[in-house]
Amino acid sequence: MDFEKLLEPFPVKKEAELIAQSIANDPKNMNKLWEFAIGNAKNSWRASWLMDKVYDIAPELIRPYLNDMIALLPDLTNESKKRQFLKIISLEPLPENISGKFINHCFDLLMTGTTAVAVQVYAMQILYNFSIREPDIQNELALILTEQMENGTAGFCSRARKILKAISNS
Repeated sequence: MDFEKLLEPFPVKKEAELIAQSIANDPKNMNKLWEFAIGNAKNSWRASWLMDKVYDIAPELIRPYLNDMIALLPDLTNESKKRQFLKIISLEPLPENISGKFINHCFDLLMTGTTAVAVQVYAMQILYNFSIREPDIQNELALILTEQMENGTAGFCSRARKILKAISNS
């Protein structure tokens, strides 16, 4: 598959789902999709969006790339790639050997006023998922969420309330 050509005109959702289904049916293209997604081509962020569509159909094809996503995220500058990778990571159990750099990056994303709301929401979900395994961070997470809710958007506050409720019930 020539992803540069496929993704040059931004595919509508239905087209993306068809491409994702094609990849799910023929997984040999998965590594090419990953390489394109992490590359510097103009439309490489669209490949990360397409990976999310593949995840919806066949998450087992995306799981081998989770550790690489986690390793890349702290240094990733493209917000679109960041959003899609964080979304996928938030839906999966975190690896046992998760790096402190990645967890700190998720905290930083919550506290930065310029971070897109979707990125913050996925970061807070990842932190909550991590806090189930490491309850020592729950107080810090709750404090940051409460503080950030003062100026947060409706989407941020909605997810923060759910996570705060889950923390208080644990």
